[in-house]
Amino acid sequence: MNDLHIISWNVTRRCNLECTHCYLPATTRKERPLLSPDDELTTQEAFQLIDRIASVNPEVMLILSGGEPLLREDVFELSTYASGKGMMVVLGSNGLLINDAAARMMKQSGVSGISISLDSVNPEIHDAARSRPGAWEKAVSAIKICRKEGLSIQVNTVVTKKNFEEIQELITYSRDHGAKVYSPFFLVCTGRGEEMTDLSPLQYEKVLSSIVEAQGKHDDIMIRTRCAPTVRRILYQKNPESWLLTMGAGRCLAGQSYCRITPEGDVTPCPYLPLSTGNIRERDFGDIWQNSAIFNSLRNPSLKGKCKKCAFRLLCGGCRARAYAGHNDYLGEDPWCDYLPEGGTMMIKPPIVDMNAAESETPTPHWTDEAEERLKRVPSFVRNMVRSAVVRYAAEHKYREITPQVMDEVRQKSGMGGMHGH
Repeated sequence: MNDLHIISWNVTRRCNLECTHCYLPATTRKERPLLSPDDELTTQEAFQLIDRIASVNPEVMLILSGGEPLLREDVFELSTYASGKGMMVVLGSNGLLINDAAARMMKQSGVSGISISLDSVNPEIHDAARSRPGAWEKAVSAIKICRKEGLSIQVNTVVTKKNFEEIQELITYSRDHGAKVYSPFFLVCTGRGEEMTDLSPLQYEKVLSSIVEAQGKHDDIMIRTRCAPTVRRILYQKNPESWLLTMGAGRCLAGQSYCRITPEGDVTPCPYLPLSTGNIRERDFGDIWQNSAIFNSLRNPSLKGKCKKCAFRLLCGGCRARAYAGHNDYLGEDPWCDYLPEGGTMMIKPPIVDMNAAESETPTPHWTDEAEERLKRVPSFVRNMVRSAVVRYAAEHKYREITPQVMDEVRQKSGMGGMHGH
């Protein structure tokens, strides 16, 4: 499958922080002069790129990231242009530059959601990771301002040895401050974080198990792991019938439905797998997405090491970025996984409804006005995933109509908090 759903676009390397774990790494004036237009895509090149992306999928989720995207002077022009094409535009920020005026500009330019990084409930831990006193206070202030402006809020945490025991607290803190999605990103040692010490495989397993437990306990916030497909094996071992599996929770999207674009126009499978599949200044984006050898190898991977032997390889598949960071081979085994393959029956991917067959037996389910209205209130970060899950569920159960009650059934079976669309 190579349907494009999400793009993370680092619109600039410029940043006002020097985070210890930065994958890019972003640059400040201290480190080097600000990049010239020859380094970053110009406004016109950016518009042309958006046009090319729209020709592949005009409804893609476009994440404008950095560096700090608010340091790019034309960022609101880009969001206006992309949202005008029908794209769901999300901004990823450290929060330092967000005030009432900036939040208002986001809303006016078509930004539907904001993801803000918060690495601890302890200001000192967050500020140390971000290398700036007061960064925590600014991030929390930004969350409050964006909430007041009516933007969907996602809180991101880079999980490290210093904060992995805080995840439950961070979930609660994020929910209490109005976030509809909490996303723990598991460290991949690349960029400025190349020399950082990872969690041990045992710690990794422990924190993922606690996240799986948390997913069923929180009704008003969605929890989505990143860079940790091992969570799918843990989820399966806990409940093989979990609808979270059928919806792709925790699945690695790199090269399959997701890619990253660098400030200079290189297209990579994800931000943590720094292998260029082509540059949009030299090659059409659609051609890169459809025909790149690296993308195609990720879509049908020939895994190596213990990942090759693992009964869960089709369900999990390991983190390809972590394999590359650890072994210089993106098809190698995931060095963080503590599971030792025992052979036996292959755990296949959860059954996906054949939509063509389903539609031949049952008309395409119709969304009632009430259900559509409720879907609009689902956080922008996960709206497409929720829509697909509900349609799949309705087709499987031969429902002719999708109502709020059907959405409740999906939420109850999946443990997906946030589907109320408060």
